[in-house]
Amino acid sequence: MDPQEISAALGMRAKHSAISGSQRITPNGRALGGVHAESYWHSDPFERGEYASTDDLAEDVLIDVLQLLRPHKDFLVGLKQQGARLHLQVSSFGTRNYALELPSEVLAQFSELGLSFVHDIYPCAQGF
Repeated sequence: MDPQEISAALGMRAKHSAISGSQRITPNGRALGGVHAESYWHSDPFERGEYASTDDLAEDVLIDVLQLLRPHKDFLVGLKQQGARLHLQVSSFGTRNYALELPSEVLAQFSELGLSFVHDIYPCAQGF
């Protein structure tokens, strides 16, 4: 699928995307060896980027994204039925122990939309 079709269907701009078979390139445009084995589409729906926050809980942001995606359920489920892998990812940084708690109601919303959850943890402080 052309990533532009995903952007149009969701009403969101892709931060990164590629079509299967296209040349691999760095974010700066330098060519890398090989081609993309599959198409992909990635967005930062609130365009926050990386930031340090004591005000926003990852759980709350995930709920906001689920609300944003809910009107597009049929499109997302259709992608999943065609073999797409769909996930919401949270990347976090920390130098201490912490936990994310996703209530069963939130997990049910992930399931209804055909989404998995990825928590990518970096064990070091970042310089925001």
